[in-house]
Amino acid sequence: PQIIAADKPTMKLSLLVSCVACASAYSPAILRTTSTVTRASAPMMSEEVVGRRNVMSKVLGTAALLSAMPAFAEIDYAGVGYLGGSTTIDVNNANIRVYAKLQGMYPNAAAKLVKSAPYKDKAEMYSKAQFTAKEKEIVQKYENRFIFLEPKPEYQVDMLNNGLYR
Repeated sequence: PQIIAADKPTMKLSLLVSCVACASAYSPAILRTTSTVTRASAPMMSEEVVGRRNVMSKVLGTAALLSAMPAFAEIDYAGVGYLGGSTTIDVNNANIRVYAKLQGMYPNAAAKLVKSAPYKDKAEMYSKAQFTAKEKEIVQKYENRFIFLEPKPEYQVDMLNNGLYR
């Protein structure tokens, strides 16, 4: 996903704040100055002395938490129903196993179909896949069930081998 240009400075600032918060935990003890303050000279809310590092780490941690960026991910793919769960098949994104449900398609015609994807339309599918006459006849039997949606990289990776072995 692409980050909106207005959010880049905010993201850089939150990254810088996070780095400073992490680095402050490793500052040497010499750099920390503690001066003893008597009760009479300065009023305190409690007897406990709170160090600068503790205060800074809490402030910066809270700032990092509150400035967290939302995930700009696509939650639902509109064409997920065409990946094998219906009679219509998205040729550009469906896995090779979907074609096993279509008699005669699996493994030869289905393998050629998947390896040559993506396609713009049926004509391009027939020209790119280079089916034999018998395979072409079988594919033509089911071509009315095929649609050609925009290829999605998330699904194209697993078109030939989705890792399910039974």
